Amino acid sequence: MARTAASLRARLLSWILPPLAGLIAINAWVAYGNAIEASNEAYDRALYLASRALAEELVWREGALQVNVLRAAGYLLENHTGARLYYRISDASGRQLAGEAALPAAGPEPAASVKYYALVQFEDGQFRGRPVRLAHLTHVLEDEQDRPHILKISVAETLETRQQMVQLQLRETLVSQTLLLLAAGLLVITGVQHGIRPLENFRQRLAERGDDDLSPIHPPDLPRELRPLVGTLNSYLARLGRLIDIRKRFLDNAAHQLRTPLTVLKTQLALADRESSALAAARKTTDEAVRLTEQLLAMTRAEHAGEMHASAAGTSVDLVPLARQVIQEYLPRALQRGDDLGFETSVDRCEAPGTEALLHEALGNLIDNALHHTPAGTRVTVRVGPSWVEVEDTGPGIAHEHQAHVFERFYRAASPSVRGSGLGLAIVREIAQQYGAQVTLRSAETPDQGTVVRLTWGKDPAI
Repeated sequence: MARTAASLRARLLSWILPPLAGLIAINAWVAYGNAIEASNEAYDRALYLASRALAEELVWREGALQVNVLRAAGYLLENHTGARLYYRISDASGRQLAGEAALPAAGPEPAASVKYYALVQFEDGQFRGRPVRLAHLTHVLEDEQDRPHILKISVAETLETRQQMVQLQLRETLVSQTLLLLAAGLLVITGVQHGIRPLENFRQRLAERGDDDLSPIHPPDLPRELRPLVGTLNSYLARLGRLIDIRKRFLDNAAHQLRTPLTVLKTQLALADRESSALAAARKTTDEAVRLTEQLLAMTRAEHAGEMHASAAGTSVDLVPLARQVIQEYLPRALQRGDDLGFETSVDRCEAPGTEALLHEALGNLIDNALHHTPAGTRVTVRVGPSWVEVEDTGPGIAHEHQAHVFERFYRAASPSVRGSGLGLAIVREIAQQYGAQVTLRSAETPDQGTVVRLTWGKDPAI
C-alpha cells in the first residue's frame, strides 16, 4: 500500500515544533534549577541569621557559657514559621555546651568558608529520622578578662517550608513554560501558514489556467527559493508546447499528404481497370489502404482530442443536422451497393457535448461499419433521439462471443472473406469517452434483426 506523502505544512511544523519544544524543556529545567538555587540561597541566609541571632545572646561568665534561650527562641520562632529549628553549641574541642546533643556536629570537610562576613558552613543532614539543613557558625566569645573562647554554633531547620517553595517554583515554572510553548507553537503555525500562502496562491493560479494555456508563469509574490522551480516549470511548459505543436502539424500534414496521393492512385487504378483485371485487385487493395489510413488518423485524432480541441471545451453539436450531413456523404456509396440508407428522428434538436469534427468521425464510422460488414441490399437507418444517436442495420448481426470484444482495437468479428482493419468501433468508443458518452451494442443472429450501436449522453443507455 502506497504511503501518503506528508504536506509541506506538516513537514515544516515537524521540523520546527519538536526542536522548539525540546529547547523550551531544557530552558524550563535550567530555570527550575536556578529557582531552586535562589530559594536555597534565601533560606540559607535566613538560617545563618538565626545562628547569628543565637550567637548574639551568648555570654561567658564565671567560666561558663550562658544562653538567653527565651530571647533567642522567641526570635527564631517569630521568623521561621512553618519549619522547626534546633540548635547546638559546642566548644573548639567539640564538647557540647548547650542545645540538642543529638544534633549533627560540623564535620571536618568541607571547611567553613567566609560567607555573609562570617565563618559559616552549610550542609544537609538527618535529625531524629528527618532531613534537615544545617548552618555551622564559628563564633569567638570573650569572657570578663577579655579572653577569647571559640564556639561552634549549629542551627538545624526542617525542610517543610523549603519543599513547599520548591513545589511552588516547579508549578510556576511548568505553567510559564507551557504557556510559552503554546504561544511559540501558535506563532510558528501562523508563520508557516503565512509563509506557504504564496505557494498556495501559485497552485490556485495554475489550477485556474486553461488546458491550452502553456504560456510562461510569472507569479509576482513567489519567494526567491521557489523561483528556480518556476523557471524549470516554464522550461518544461515551453518544451511541452513545442511537442504539442509538432504533433498537431504532423496530424494535419499526415491527413493531407497521405489522403491525397492515395486518392489519386485510386482514381488512376479505376481508369486502368478497363484494361486489366489485375488492376481491379490493386484498386481494391488501395481502397483498403485509404480506409485504413483514414481510420488510423481518426484514431489518433480521437486519442488526442483533449489536446487538439482544448479551446473547444464546453461546446456542443446538434446531432440532427450533423446526421443528415454524414448520410449525404455516404449515400452515393449506399446507392452503388443497392443499400437503403435512411434517417429518422423524433426531435427537432439534440445537443451533444463535443466537436463537430470528432462526432462527424464517430457517426461516419458507424455508417461505414454497417455498410462494410453487411451484404448488398441491407437497410441501414440512422436515428436521433432526445439524448442519443444510433445506427441500425439489418445485416447478419454479430455472434454473441464477439460482442464483448468488437470495441477493441484491431479485433475483427467478421469472416476472413470480409476485409477490414478492426478500428471502426474502437474509434467510436474513443470519441465517446472523450465527450462523456456511453456506447452500447445490441445484435441478434436472426434475419432482419441485425445490429444497433447507440451513443448516449445520459444515465439510461438502454436500447
